[in-house]
Parts: sequence; structure tokens; C-alpha cells
Amino acid sequence: MRLTRHQLQHKISLLEASINDDTAEFAVYAARELLKYMNKVEILEKSLAVTITQPYCSASPVCEIEAGYAAGVSDCREAIRRAGYPIEGDD
Repeated sequence: MRLTRHQLQHKISLLEASINDDTAEFAVYAARELLKYMNKVEILEKSLAVTITQPYCSASPVCEIEAGYAAGVSDCREAIRRAGYPIEGDD
């Protein structure tokens, strides 16, 4: 089961209506904090989701396999760098 914001907000509302001891008060506090962090995680996930566009590659049967592979790897590494991600060995 996956906890959703809606479920959490519903539980917070129920708990707020019946706060009668320290445990219930802490549960409301913890649930509010969890809701706040769920929002932060969603924002961070969206900001980290960078699309990497791979370069167009036209394979020719005349090309040597090793040369084509090396060129493809080089093109992909360059696309990853342009997306803002470092590659092992970059300084």
C-alpha cells in the first residue's frame, strides 16, 4: 500500500478532532511533518528529472563496428554532459 497525501490529510483531520493526550498530539505533528516532506520530495524529484536527448545516429553497414561503437559512445557521453551530469573521468 502506498500512502497518498489525501490519505494523510484525512488522518490528520481525524486526529485533530480527537486530540486528548500527548500521543495523539505527537501523531498529528508527525503526520504534518511527513506531509511537508512528501511535498519537498516531489519537488526535488521533478527538479532532478532531466531529460537526456541522445544524438541522432545513422548506422551505415559500411562503417567498421569498432569505429561506429566508439563514435556512438562518444556521442552519448557528450549528450549526458550537456544535460548537466558529470561523467567519471571528467575534471
